[in-house]
Amino acid sequence: MNKLEGVYLPLVTPFHDGAVDMESLRRLVEHYKGLGIAGFVLLGTTGESPTIEPDEQRSLVAAALDAVAGDLPVYVGVGGNSTKHVARGVASYESMDLAGYLVVTPYYNRPSPDGLVEHFRAVAAETERTVIAYNVPYRTGVNLSNDALLGLAATVPNIRAIKDATGNVLQSLDLLHRAPDDLAVLTGEDPLYFTSVVNGAAGGILASAHLATTTFVEIMEALADERLEKARASWRGISPMIPALFSESNPMPLKYCLWRLGLIRSAECRLPLTRVSDQLAGRLDELVGGLTTP
Repeated sequence: MNKLEGVYLPLVTPFHDGAVDMESLRRLVEHYKGLGIAGFVLLGTTGESPTIEPDEQRSLVAAALDAVAGDLPVYVGVGGNSTKHVARGVASYESMDLAGYLVVTPYYNRPSPDGLVEHFRAVAAETERTVIAYNVPYRTGVNLSNDALLGLAATVPNIRAIKDATGNVLQSLDLLHRAPDDLAVLTGEDPLYFTSVVNGAAGGILASAHLATTTFVEIMEALADERLEKARASWRGISPMIPALFSESNPMPLKYCLWRLGLIRSAECRLPLTRVSDQLAGRLDELVGGLTTP
């Protein structure tokens, strides 16, 4: 398996009049696949996966794969709080041309550490493709410890990456220090992108990279070439926009920006998400107006 490296885009799911907007989905894929990203992640948090019906999910994934046309790897988010259901979800995609799966820690039922480990073992057993473990405690209520994660990586051959969204800098730095070379640590904390890559992260799965995409990519390239000052200057140019994109529930602010940029037909989200406040809309209009790169 190739190690995951670079900027991966957790694509939004566009809606129009209540339905998945396949036209806008294809437009997004065509736009982003030429901007230097390393791949797409569909049906993640930013893709509003809990609100997408199973038949919609398969249609969405099929349409995205068709638009990608083999140019980039595509990963699909499969999550839930029933191990059996998640395992079946992974198995249901095995006939499709995917690179692998983003599997979030089970939410709501708050499993013990051994339950988390057994969950990932059972789900990963359904496929030989790459599994990206997704650790996001503030959404799920559980934290996959570094010890547990590294134990999984050492014993489950296809758990080859982690989306680290703990928000805990000390835990993240410890993971980066201890991770073996064949385990890709991808930050899911957009404000920590620069810090994480400087400290050895292989890249990131970053919602904010929908905007100023080429600059996010350039930062990875500059750091790989040991051009620290160039990377720092680029980061300073885009990092101020990140707080606005997460000041209200993701992906509402991001979808508003994409709508204003003409990349999607509507800023629509599905309930229980609604729309950005009028106050934030004004800030986002200024943000979009100041963008100078794709």
